[in-house]
Amino acid sequence: MTTDTVADDPYCRRFAGRVAVVPGSSANPSIGRSCATRLGREGASVVINGRDPSTLSATERDLRALGIEAVAVAGSMDDGATPARLVEAAIAHFGRIDHLVNTIGGAHFAGSFEQMDKAGLIDTVALNTWPTLALIQAALAGGLADGGGSVVNISSGSPHKTTSSMVAYAAAKAALNALTRTIAADLGPRGVRVNAVSPGLTKTSGTRAIWENDEGRDAGAKLVLGRLTAADDIAAAAAFLLSDDARQITGVLLDVDGGNHLSGGWSPFRSA
Repeated sequence: MTTDTVADDPYCRRFAGRVAVVPGSSANPSIGRSCATRLGREGASVVINGRDPSTLSATERDLRALGIEAVAVAGSMDDGATPARLVEAAIAHFGRIDHLVNTIGGAHFAGSFEQMDKAGLIDTVALNTWPTLALIQAALAGGLADGGGSVVNISSGSPHKTTSSMVAYAAAKAALNALTRTIAADLGPRGVRVNAVSPGLTKTSGTRAIWENDEGRDAGAKLVLGRLTAADDIAAAAAFLLSDDARQITGVLLDVDGGNHLSGGWSPFRSA
């Protein structure tokens, strides 16, 4: 492909003939939906997922209206049968599986460590790790490693921070980061790359209350780059890590947060 062609087409077809599975991709806006859209615009066939059938069906229609081959599989990723159903749909409709974007996460418990009980911690860690692990296992059984697949897990910048109310969530994402690195080491010899993207505060349905009134201008102004992260920003990074452009990258945790991870700490010293 020539440089001129790349310049003319912002969605280069890096994923033509490939099949991607993206759970948690029905809400609008959401990281999952943006990832499914980006991969589809670059040529992938996508299997999407969400818990609400009507919202998921609307997303499927929207993707198909863009010319994207999409199949929807409704269900919670907490259901032990759902990961296998997603993989089965990929194979049944498209004949293969090449890429995963694991977006499932959240906080069953929000509060300080003094308020937290065992269930609050364990459930939060499980939500942010087990659906990811279960889908990778199911995809491997379905042939993910046959053609040199790739995986991106959506983590968080929270493990960089010491926010009291997010202690359970930060611990859960730290566990996901450890899984990402270890699985990357285990699967590398089989030709499968595994990386993670760590967003900061991002404009999604889940954070709407923070950015809706001013489209995120106030929250974005506090970041080094001066703009609040959009779900499409995360999708662009995920697409890069999934693509052959990143064929020598595995086990990496990529911060996509407008520079939030660069926030300085306290110092006793002052400039002259």
